[in-house]
Amino acid sequence: MFHFKIILLISMLLCPCLLKAQDEAAPLIERLPSAKGTERIDLMNEISVVYRKTDRYKAMDFARQAFDLSVKNNYPPGKALAMKNQGICWFFIGNNDSAILCYKQALEIFTRIGDEKGMSACYNNLGLISQETGKYDEALKFYKRSIEMDTKLNDQIGIAQTKDNMVSIYIYQGDAKSALKLTNESIKIYNDLSYKPGLLTCYINRGSEFAYLNQYNNSIRDFVLALNMAIELKDKYMEKMANSNLGYTYWSMKKPEIAMKYLNIALEMSDESDDAFTIDKTLTTMAEIFTSQKEYTKSIEILQKLLKRNEDSENLRQASAVMTLIGRNLIELNEMDKAVGYLSKSLQITVKIKARYEMLENYRNLAHAHAILHNFSAADSLQDLFAETYSQLYNTDSISNIRKAKILHEERINPSKSTTSDWIIAFSLMVIAMMLSVIVFRGNEKGI
Repeated sequence: MFHFKIILLISMLLCPCLLKAQDEAAPLIERLPSAKGTERIDLMNEISVVYRKTDRYKAMDFARQAFDLSVKNNYPPGKALAMKNQGICWFFIGNNDSAILCYKQALEIFTRIGDEKGMSACYNNLGLISQETGKYDEALKFYKRSIEMDTKLNDQIGIAQTKDNMVSIYIYQGDAKSALKLTNESIKIYNDLSYKPGLLTCYINRGSEFAYLNQYNNSIRDFVLALNMAIELKDKYMEKMANSNLGYTYWSMKKPEIAMKYLNIALEMSDESDDAFTIDKTLTTMAEIFTSQKEYTKSIEILQKLLKRNEDSENLRQASAVMTLIGRNLIELNEMDKAVGYLSKSLQITVKIKARYEMLENYRNLAHAHAILHNFSAADSLQDLFAETYSQLYNTDSISNIRKAKILHEERINPSKSTTSDWIIAFSLMVIAMMLSVIVFRGNEKGI
């Protein structure tokens, strides 16, 4: 059974992101008309980095221009960086296959020109895709390759940031203690270097890990530390994240009034800056609160807004995750045909982008809906797919058939009543939260 608190952990594992892209890009764009040759290529790559969190298509456009100019000017470093930047854009859009192709091409160029920092970045980014698709052993191998190169370069910040990425794997596997150990190692590195942005990231992550361990007071302490440090550094993005995470934690402590106070602060700050990520994350948390209070219609209203935002931006991963939770809420409202429609569409997307975590949840929910509709053959097939995917994700030979038999038996004898336990909705929410989590950024060199 999945642990409910995974929702909290994945949604709150956040790392430094770029500030408002338009403000940062303006002075760089002003320099473009006078820039020539490799200077122009480097500028375009830098602009791509600035835009990639708020406007992925602008980021992609500048990366492609940088790539074309690099080919024309026979400039391998610019070509490799442009290819890596395109890979990052593809990753956020939800096209993992294209992202992998770009990263591998960038890695080949970085290797050829002996750019070990670029190679480290590509290994890190390939690790993130392996992690997202549930290939944890493969992800750890990529991360270790990245750390090996950063160690050789004595890039202590790079080492710490890759460890921050590895934290998510231990959280996915329910091992918060190992995650906490890695985070404390990163904190030591950042403290030794007096690197406050890294400490800010770690306070966010450690607060999430403490929440998993039911140490809510420690969790609140770290999020308050993060909030104060974000204000000191004038990092509005992380200030919003700290407020959002405080809201999430107070909700987990069953203090919805305090939770809503922090969530509304985060949402207001996000509206002011048009920060799509924080808006999505905060609205998701609000939807979770309504779902937990069995106010499914209110939750669906919020999720429909999220779905439109994600469809407009063509973010397949997040759109799929939102569809899954809408489907789950519709099951609770006994609107099975609509639920099957949303869940089936979500499943099609997850299969396309090879996102096995989301596939797992869709198999489970669709099996449940079909059993309620007395489509027992379809339900059996979907349960088998669930078991197969579960065993692949968690390295186990089988899943308990008792749960499967119990679910189908209860639906056969009482088809009008949903037998969903709270943990199923929790897992649905975890899927969205996982899609909304920000992965470690390492400036122009590492990327995601």
